[in-house]
Amino acid sequence: MTEHLIQSLTTEAAGEALSALCSVAKTKAGKEEIETLLGGHQTLWNLLQSDSPKVRKNTYRLLGALENPADAAPLCEALQRETTLFAVPSLLLALGSLGAEEALRSYVVPVSENVEMDKHVAAIATAYDKAMQRFDRRETDRLYRLPAAREMLCFAPKGFAKELLNELDALGFTGKIVGNAVRILTADIARVYCAGCMTETLLPIAKDVPLDPVSIAKTVGACIGKRYRIELRGYLKDRTKFIERLKTRLDGVNSPSNYDCELRIECRNTTADLYWKLWNVPDERYAWRVGTIPASIHPATATALAWHLKGILNGKRVSVMDPFCGSGTLLFCMEKVCAVKSLLGVDQSGKAVEIARKNARAGESKARFVCRDILRFTAKQGADVVISNLPFGNRVGSHRNNERLYAAFVHKLRCLLADGGTALLYTADGKLMERLLQNEKSVERVETLRTEAGGLQPWVFIVKKRQTKPTE
Repeated sequence: MTEHLIQSLTTEAAGEALSALCSVAKTKAGKEEIETLLGGHQTLWNLLQSDSPKVRKNTYRLLGALENPADAAPLCEALQRETTLFAVPSLLLALGSLGAEEALRSYVVPVSENVEMDKHVAAIATAYDKAMQRFDRRETDRLYRLPAAREMLCFAPKGFAKELLNELDALGFTGKIVGNAVRILTADIARVYCAGCMTETLLPIAKDVPLDPVSIAKTVGACIGKRYRIELRGYLKDRTKFIERLKTRLDGVNSPSNYDCELRIECRNTTADLYWKLWNVPDERYAWRVGTIPASIHPATATALAWHLKGILNGKRVSVMDPFCGSGTLLFCMEKVCAVKSLLGVDQSGKAVEIARKNARAGESKARFVCRDILRFTAKQGADVVISNLPFGNRVGSHRNNERLYAAFVHKLRCLLADGGTALLYTADGKLMERLLQNEKSVERVETLRTEAGGLQPWVFIVKKRQTKPTE
């Protein structure tokens, strides 16, 4: 569905496609899916100069939702030329979400000249005030411990709750798997945020609360932070009205653009489950990640894959290669989780390799990177572990391209892996990879997993190279 919407951006249906993509981008997973399928924002930048105000307005909305800093400059240029009043509020909000403070401060809200302009000017003024809230210089109080131990639900990438449980255990927590989360009891929330394969942490408040503002406010009680935002999920009626009625009954300050915590309301027919999500906890797990590319794997997923390999390697010190390394995320996560003696990343994109090297310097990693097409690369010796997020979607252009690339790569695994070596291959084109691995006699598939990323359902293949010579 999302891929079809992306393809429609270059057609007359662009306005409707953009509006639908804005709905997809409301979730983190949706944003990641859009970024992966877009493969860059040039198409959206071109739409900023569309003759259709509707297309421009929805492009502003989508760019604001994606929150990519590279979009600030073209949006600032758009602000200089946008003359359609009903499109301006979306543009101002997008600039606010991207932190374009200078452009916003230099903008002057127009003065209404007639009754017809009144509602548009009012909407522009409201949007401007909301966009400027981002630049409130209030210092956020950093939270390291809770006043008392309480239950926390720590969520893992789909299918990797066991890996998160093992990581939390290594950090000194006793946990229990509940669905795709691990439940623990602690006050030391800062230490919880050392778990690299954790996607988010929620503090349960109550379950099955009547779905009305009075009951929810009474159940929530005192807010856990001075400033909060309300995240209302699965509500099918007037969301704005519901949130307005609720916030008048809560203590603290409702501040959607500058908050310490989020009140998560998971709606289900006539009841809701309530949680706190804290946003003022120090999270420096991925400080090394100073640059990414659109196809970069999420570091929580990469860490979960590394923990899965850790269980397979059983403490063995290994050499690691990533044949499609991108910005290096998988290698850096392997280095932090497993015992490694060397790390090598190969990618044909010079830009990706440059970013990977910057990340390596920021994280003081010993990983090395080579700019080369892996199909033309000759390794001095096979690696103990090959781990890779393989190209798919717009990164290869077409399914036919993928067939050729994957077939050649799977055949080359015999050269890239040492005898008895392990490969972990992550791809959304799972059926193709499954068929190719069945036909490749030099390796055997030992495990297949499924996960979720950006609305896609990637496959994870664990492969072993068959022994070609006796072991000593």
